[in-house]
Formats: sequence, structure tokens, C-alpha cells
Amino acid sequence: MTQALPSRLELVLLDRDGTLIEETDYLVDPARVALVPGAAAAVARLNRSGVRVAIVTNQSAIARGLLTEAGLARVHTHLAGLLAREGARVDLWLHCGYHPDHAPADPREELRRKPNPGMVLEALAHFGVAPEHAAAIGDSDRDLVAAERAGVAAILVDTGKGAEELAKARARLGREPHRASDLAAAVELLERAARQAR
Repeated sequence: MTQALPSRLELVLLDRDGTLIEETDYLVDPARVALVPGAAAAVARLNRSGVRVAIVTNQSAIARGLLTEAGLARVHTHLAGLLAREGARVDLWLHCGYHPDHAPADPREELRRKPNPGMVLEALAHFGVAPEHAAAIGDSDRDLVAAERAGVAAILVDTGKGAEELAKARARLGREPHRASDLAAAVELLERAARQAR
């Protein structure tokens, strides 16, 4: 089910790889972090509007033994610095390092791993935001599914894996998902929906 875009936006949940930063396989080196063009400005725009921003990202490199929690923290510290240079910030960082093929079964972490909604629900609870006042932006259909399972509207961006994921989303939904060319265009789409609802 495609949720309507919120008429009042309080929280945006961002996928990381392919949405906020360029898609790379198993990013373990902070030096390889590269922002999607226009992404930092889009986050700063949300910040100035008083909209909270949360990252919700699967990081199976941890379960695969390619990355440690400390290593991920270094990547995110570097990313936060790149955002800060453009006046942008992330208010909450959530990740799931679990992968069922590379770790003992863990029902709690399985619930957190997208396409399950655990991290989305955590972010909503953290900020005390109702699902109808939030939106998720990601480059894969599993990002959309995780949001939908939490009752949150979602936008698929064409950056990252988005173009190849569009067919999956269309087949699953039986219609077009909410879609934008990139993060900046997705933020504009959300702002336009809120303006039209006034």
C-alpha cells in the first residue's frame, strides 16, 4: 500500500548508501564516503524547517566480518563532518549490522533489518512522531517496505540502486511508488505535498 505523503512533516528517515551517499559495496573506509550531489543541502533544508532527520541503514558488513562497530562509527563521524561543512546534520543514526546468513538467529535484530520496520519504529518512538507525520526516502524497494510496514510514506530515489529497484516496487504495489530523481528532489516533493495540504 502506498501511503499518502504527509500533510505535516516532522521526521524524515533516510537510507544511507545510494540515497545520502554514493553507493559502494561494503563501505569500510571513511575516505570513500562521497555525498550524492545536492544531498547535504537537502538535509540542511530539512534542518532549517525544524524537521528531524534520522539515518536507518542496514550494515551487513558487520555480520560479514568486514567492518566493526568502531569502524562504522568512524565512517559516520566522517560523514557527519562532510554534512556539517554544508550546514547539515543528522539527528539520529540507526543501523542494523545483522544478517541472518552470517550470524546466529536473533529475532530482535531480524525485526530491525530492513525490509522489516524495526529501525523505522525506533526512530518514530525516539522523537515521539506519529507515522503519518514522517516520511522515508531510499533507493531500494526494501526501504519502501520497511516504511510501509510502520505506516510511513516512502519515496524511491533514482540514485544508487533506485532505477533497478523501480520494477520491484511497481510489481509489488501494482502502481507507481512515490518517486524522485534524488534526495533533493524528494525533499522538494515532501515540501510541496505539505504546502498543498494547507
